[in-house]
Amino acid sequence: MDTRRERSWRFVLFSSLLHNKPAAGLVAVGVEATGIAVLRVARDSARRPTLLACDWHPYAGAGTPFDVLRLLAKRLHLQRAHCTTLLNDTDYKLLATEAPDVPKQELAAALRWRIKDLIDAPIDDITLDTFEIPGSSGTRQGRQVYVVAARNAALRQRIELLTHAGVNIQVVDIVEMAQRNIAALLPQDSNGVAVLSLQSEGGLVTLTRRGELYLSRNLSVGWEHFTDAAQRASAMDQVVLEIQRSLDYYESHFRQAPIRHVVLAPTHGDTTTLGEQLHINLGVEVTQLDLSEFVDVDTHPPDDWQARHFFTFGAALREEATV
Repeated sequence: MDTRRERSWRFVLFSSLLHNKPAAGLVAVGVEATGIAVLRVARDSARRPTLLACDWHPYAGAGTPFDVLRLLAKRLHLQRAHCTTLLNDTDYKLLATEAPDVPKQELAAALRWRIKDLIDAPIDDITLDTFEIPGSSGTRQGRQVYVVAARNAALRQRIELLTHAGVNIQVVDIVEMAQRNIAALLPQDSNGVAVLSLQSEGGLVTLTRRGELYLSRNLSVGWEHFTDAAQRASAMDQVVLEIQRSLDYYESHFRQAPIRHVVLAPTHGDTTTLGEQLHINLGVEVTQLDLSEFVDVDTHPPDDWQARHFFTFGAALREEATV
């Protein structure tokens, strides 16, 4: 492989590469287990985000992910679009640590040594990016940062897959920030909001305020656990406990006013009972998220698009002003 090509790519989460924002919006390309999702979103400070396109293309009958991507890149002119993609959550770790007292240009090198014992791979096989944890400068631990430690092999594989297929990939992002982008649309975010998303076998809780990510927590419980009568009660208790811990930590560690709103992301399962239990046990207001309340739609998407493409949509909401 041409090493010059490797060096030319940067794993950028919060320093935008979109110097000239296109009128056609940002395209998020979701490389999923059974197919490719392509969502195009336009942002305008004077109006709500607009979903310009929502496409889902399964691999079945169409070939490999590369085959599908190549066809989509040609048909949708993705070589001329500004595109982003999400790493699989198994290909990186999001770690919180104290920021070393070093010049900014030396931060990455100093953090490599600080986190090397917290990851299960040689530090030379990892690419790092960082962003500051808001409100941490006044805590006992001092200024804290989040460190995204991504596996070079996974990062390179994703970039090569997309670029060789003809996709103009500009940004590689993570699911925590995709969920943050969606939370930032919610009116509850002005005072702080917890968003819970459930996938088939796992979940993610994020706590945000005014568009900033304070805390994220991965769950080992997914919506499939709620469809199994034998596991339902245990799954319910675990989710309630994890959210309670997250809310308590946010209040005590960041010295913020309590978060009173929990928003449940769209899923393929019924989360009505879960919402009721969260309200009863935690004393918070719980609402079911309907993205159509916060997004204008130029094209009619499939009925299940909110649950199927939740994170891909969040990635397409990325905008330079908020990262």
